[in-house]
Amino acid sequence: MKIVGCVVLYQPSEQNIAHIVAYAHLFDDFYVLDNSDFADSACVAPLCALRNVQYISMGGNQGIAAALRLGLEYAINDEADFCLTMDQDSTFPVESMGEIREYLSRSDIDDYAIIALNYEGTDTEKKLVCVPTWITSGNFINVKNYRLIKGFREELFIDSVDHELCHQFYVIGKKVAYINHIRIGHSLGNPSDACLFGRHVTLPNHSPLRYYYRFRNNFVLYREDKRFFRGIRRADRHQVIKILLFENNKTEKLRMIRRGIRDAKAGKLGKFEG
Repeated sequence: MKIVGCVVLYQPSEQNIAHIVAYAHLFDDFYVLDNSDFADSACVAPLCALRNVQYISMGGNQGIAAALRLGLEYAINDEADFCLTMDQDSTFPVESMGEIREYLSRSDIDDYAIIALNYEGTDTEKKLVCVPTWITSGNFINVKNYRLIKGFREELFIDSVDHELCHQFYVIGKKVAYINHIRIGHSLGNPSDACLFGRHVTLPNHSPLRYYYRFRNNFVLYREDKRFFRGIRRADRHQVIKILLFENNKTEKLRMIRRGIRDAKAGKLGKFEG
């Protein structure tokens, strides 16, 4: 079984690179897709020094979807069985790689498009949990099944790229699941906590531009399959309430949300150009 990995960079810190170096050596091949506007060769040097690493400059920020799509093209060309996708700020459980390989060797593995790692909760029960969608970081994509779909949708640029990919697998009847007790370290946005009607809520505190992409892309996806994407539609409504009640820079965030929805209705996707 050949397992490769890929990570998308965007102006990474030395700590980001150190975390990636800690696990990149575990894979037969490891692709580094650098979306940085200004590449820092000194920063990425420890990673590029690994003999299994291929460094690919994207020539500026082309979006996470384009970078991941290229990473999977490399995986296909190298005849990999599985390709791990990671964010630069995620940490990987190196000590669990042997157990992960056992899950990827299941007799029914062809039924699965993604075997992912958990990123939330504290449950330690050893089980595989099927879900409609999952985040991109910590995913082992079944390359054989990936070849059956169109692949990462570049026009989304960033945000909900993961949900859309899972929808493609759902359409062809392939499963998405995560290993419950094996976790990556991952942070969504710049989270903080708040209390809403007596309940604990997490605030992502994304930038206005990130909210633009989120609401634009989710609007497009919901129009394409209302039943499958009703959950993210509901989450977006709740997020507007959180912004109004708790987050800073409300006016600009709401302005960019409106702009995102307007662009979605006009069919204007891709990178935001102002």
